[in-house]
Amino acid sequence: MERIVHICNGDSTADTLSLADLPGDIRVWADALDTGPVLPVSDDENYKARGEFWSSRGFGAAAENAKKLADSDRGVDEAAKAEEVILWYEHDLFDQLALVRLLSRFARRGLPAQLTIVSIDRHPEVPSFMGFGQLKPEQLAELWPRRTPLSRDAIDEAATTWIAVTAPDPRALPFLTKRVKALPFLGGAIERQLEEFPDATSGLTRTERQVLAAIARGEATVTALMAATQAIDPRYPITDAVLFGTLQALARCALIEGAPKGAPSPEAVRSTNVTITPLGRQALAGAIDRIHECGIDDWRGGVRLTGKGPVWRWDGAQRKLLEK
Repeated sequence: MERIVHICNGDSTADTLSLADLPGDIRVWADALDTGPVLPVSDDENYKARGEFWSSRGFGAAAENAKKLADSDRGVDEAAKAEEVILWYEHDLFDQLALVRLLSRFARRGLPAQLTIVSIDRHPEVPSFMGFGQLKPEQLAELWPRRTPLSRDAIDEAATTWIAVTAPDPRALPFLTKRVKALPFLGGAIERQLEEFPDATSGLTRTERQVLAAIARGEATVTALMAATQAIDPRYPITDAVLFGTLQALARCALIEGAPKGAPSPEAVRSTNVTITPLGRQALAGAIDRIHECGIDDWRGGVRLTGKGPVWRWDGAQRKLLEK
């Protein structure tokens, strides 16, 4: 076993870290827990549920997806035996959900001898910082001496948050936004998770509303839509997978036309050209309720959102969850 193991949020970061001339082995743990079912179940049940979900979105066979998830967990479990484990997870929702899962898993299965983290939400040389994937090897190397030990409080906060995220009832989440302190970006990430519940009035999630508004302004391509939404949403920089899923959901509700089908591909990215419909403009104005109009079939962590209501929603003005 390596004396030092780095665990990071994706292949891009891993590739750059491998060029940074830092000691130790590198592992990737990067399941996108912001999307699909995230349930309080056994490992095998989790791999099956997540594998089937990704397959339903066009990402390979369910069994192969489940095997990849199991292999990632096995790599993390082996890493826990190292003298030091360094977690490279930044500020956004994608990373913070992965972080709390990893810390919760370590807490249950045994902590590494030394557990440290590199976590930032900005970089002086990258004006619009979204993640470690933007950094050069030497920039990552410069962050290495700034890694900080993870306290017992941080691990306890992560374990508590993981229980709340995977629960079928989301009402613990608003309380945690104010109570988590040891993990500096976790409170903001939980709040961003809440904003992905349907809005109390329109039934649109924050991402759906942002994407629909960009389309209404005339943005029609994948590249333009990603740029428009990433510029105003640093806590949840949209990926092509999330954008495709959002466009497909909006199209199923007849709010837009021209949505791509299946998983992202170079051809789909090049050919996508979307427009808003009259019904979409009504939804954007809050004149109709997207849930009551066409229903929903989605997950937020352990919460299933299905049918035409009542479903859990987030009232941003009142800062509370409600069923409607």
